[in-house]
Amino acid sequence: MTGPADRDRWARVTRLFGAALEHPTDRREVFVRQEAGADAALAAEVLSLLHSHTEAGDFLERPVADAGDSSDLALLAPNSLVGHHRILGVLGIGGMGVVYLAEDTRLGRKVALKAIRPALAGEPIRAERLRREARAAAALNHPNIATVYSLEEIDARLYIVSEFVPGETLRAELGRGPMTTRRVREAGVDLAAGLASAHERGIIHRDLKPENVVRGLDGHLKILDFGLAQTTGDIVDLARLTHEGGILGTPAYMSPEQIRGETLDGRSDLFSLGVLLYELRTGEHPFAAATPAATLARILQDTPAPIPVDAVAGGPADDLPAIIDRLLEKIPERRFPSAGALAAALAGRTAMPTDLPARSTRRPVLWWWQFHQAAATVAYGLLMIPLWKIRHMTDGVTGMAVFLVALVAVVVSGALRLHGWFGARQYHDAWRAQRAHGRAAIVAADLVFAAALLASGVLALGIEDRAASLLVAAAASVVVSLLVVEPATARAAFGDAPKPGV
Repeated sequence: MTGPADRDRWARVTRLFGAALEHPTDRREVFVRQEAGADAALAAEVLSLLHSHTEAGDFLERPVADAGDSSDLALLAPNSLVGHHRILGVLGIGGMGVVYLAEDTRLGRKVALKAIRPALAGEPIRAERLRREARAAAALNHPNIATVYSLEEIDARLYIVSEFVPGETLRAELGRGPMTTRRVREAGVDLAAGLASAHERGIIHRDLKPENVVRGLDGHLKILDFGLAQTTGDIVDLARLTHEGGILGTPAYMSPEQIRGETLDGRSDLFSLGVLLYELRTGEHPFAAATPAATLARILQDTPAPIPVDAVAGGPADDLPAIIDRLLEKIPERRFPSAGALAAALAGRTAMPTDLPARSTRRPVLWWWQFHQAAATVAYGLLMIPLWKIRHMTDGVTGMAVFLVALVAVVVSGALRLHGWFGARQYHDAWRAQRAHGRAAIVAADLVFAAALLASGVLALGIEDRAASLLVAAAASVVVSLLVVEPATARAAFGDAPKPGV
């Protein structure tokens, strides 16, 4: 199980990654190395994440038409032979590999032939991923999972030989718009059945997305690409979470626990399936954002917009939205207990389980951090009223000077707090960087304001004791808020323990 130190390390990686995205591409490396300081391992992890983010590399991450210049791929020419397989064409190209359509000349059947890109073939981690995919998929035999026939090494290169599934991916189907409730249910039953077979054998897919699902000519769906599969109970550490520093998996379809680097079970795949089913039903991704960093933030924090319920006159109520809501629960225990239970509910064989823990109605913890920022800004503004009234009771020049210092501190602190509040609501990919950059200024402004309140209280002693007591108490409250309340709300919202003022 991932320990607190691992989670803290991952939190540091993701914070620095998000902050680096705010800089121009050519300045990111300098920024990361400066922020990481002597922690060379942290810098290496974040730079690798940035490289992966830029390249967006993975098997079949892009279709052939979007793969860009393929001149460096050294693609096998049509009619060339790989062992006893004759190349017919290219099915897909990604940042890491290429998949060919080939003919098995011995058995006279078409197959899919997956290989690592030639330029990357010498890297051991690539070959290990290919071997792991072959071992995982070869252990499965189910009509909703593409069959792996063999793993072959030919001319010092590894190839996965698997079933060729003629048809189109769910991504292509999504291009035609949302599906009906009935179609989504049918898709969900197929995918849940395939996942149930994998989970029964202790295999978690970890990268379920529309690109990895093909509808065959018989109308049923098949799950492809077990390149990121892991065995239930595997310990997930930073070395495995990052590949070239990239998070293993596609950010838009990750479960919250996958993002946090926790130990996974089959319920992680169920979250990914919930995202996919939501997208099929509405035509929109539930956590869509401008960048992967923003998408990860929304998966961890946001609740997607409700799915419309189909009105069925005289028939049973449409429970598909409730099923998808259950799949998208942030905590695994609140989802379906298994893919088999999900398949039964989607097929209408059983009602949706009612013994699952009730869905949490708590507002996201980020809300409390946002509330504190707004409340502190308003409270500091109101405290300027007694400062203004007391300035003439003390020495004129001193009283006005203290008031002006307090005013500047309140304006700086309030502006930065409200800017962070707005960023957290509207720009998930930017607020971590904004929060990091404004931290020192907020701390300094709050301390100056507290000092001004204390100074005014001291000056008012013997002149207006009630006002003096109020100002001294207010100064103490500002310090307590800065040293206790701010770190607590930030720790709950962001999963770390920042310095005061964050």
